[in-house]
Amino acid sequence: MQSKYSSERKYRGLPVQLKYAMYLTLVSAFTALVMIFVMAWFIQRNYNLFMGDELGISAQVIEVVRHEQRVLETALFVLFLFTITVTFAATFHVTRKLTGPMVALQRQLWLYAQGDWSRDFRLRRNDEFKELEQLLNKLRQSHLEPGARKEA
Repeated sequence: MQSKYSSERKYRGLPVQLKYAMYLTLVSAFTALVMIFVMAWFIQRNYNLFMGDELGISAQVIEVVRHEQRVLETALFVLFLFTITVTFAATFHVTRKLTGPMVALQRQLWLYAQGDWSRDFRLRRNDEFKELEQLLNKLRQSHLEPGARKEA
């Protein structure tokens, strides 16, 4: 059975970690794209200057220079794809570490608000904000103690 919380969360969009990883990746992609376009422009400009005086250059040298230009353009494209992939993986990892505990805390507080005090709060072993786990479980224990005021 799916809780109301998870069904509401599903319709709000992407998971928090993925959303922030995508934002940071898009910023990085834009920056990398600008740098690559600037590098490609300088490469093209230098090749054009070199090739401008084709009368004194042999056909073989011209072919080698054009081949190197294609190789450099391909290398820049591969570098762009590699940058995007590494940036996405790194930002997803970092945002997962930071937002994971917040999402878990939100889910646990939602359960408490619904009157479900039956579950201990647990974070992943290596999550940030591990002290939240102790504080929330202490809150749960104080709520469940006999004589404590219970509200449903």
